[in-house]
Amino acid sequence: MKKMYLFGLCMGLVVFSSPIYAVESAKVIAATCFGCHGPDGKTTNKKGYSIVGKPASVIEKTLLQYKEDKLKGTVMNRIAKGYTDEEIKKVAEYLASLK
Repeated sequence: MKKMYLFGLCMGLVVFSSPIYAVESAKVIAATCFGCHGPDGKTTNKKGYSIVGKPASVIEKTLLQYKEDKLKGTVMNRIAKGYTDEEIKKVAEYLASLK
């Protein structure tokens, strides 16, 4: 029984730490961004901010600053705190890859 539990745990770690999972989770996280930042991250609101196509390093730095309360926002601080630094990095890379 211990061997099966250990095997299942190891397989879960392999699956959920794979690059394919990271890309899929980045897509899911990015989809939540589009609610405020416009369809596909391209805002149609003059007061909004388009997030696609920006350098990944800029997106990541900005999100980490929100997470650490170094930038003030209406909801971005709370949203950013819901993600790990690795998830923030992956979503930044994904958003930067979009055109």
